[in-house]
Amino acid sequence: MAIPKIVRVSINLDKIDEKYIVNGKKGRYLNVALINTPDSPYGNDYMASQDLPKEARDNGERGQILGNAQAWNLGEGTPATKQDTAPKGGGAAKGDDLPF
Repeated sequence: MAIPKIVRVSINLDKIDEKYIVNGKKGRYLNVALINTPDSPYGNDYMASQDLPKEARDNGERGQILGNAQAWNLGEGTPATKQDTAPKGGGAAKGDDLPF
């Protein structure tokens, strides 16, 4: 599996549950989990969700879905994990009488 050089993430800031923002020595931090979504109909490679502490997960809480992400190759301007999904052959099968 190739490792992407860039992962671009889009996060909806209004969906962040502020009680799980972590106060650190150098500022406030938001823990985010990227979950692989290879079959996304929207072309996204990952779903971004708010990562919760173990205690919250053990109590049945789930992190809010914050957005999505795409993996990109640096300098190429193309998605890293996308493949051409067009059928091979480029034409209709013999005997296909569909008008399109």
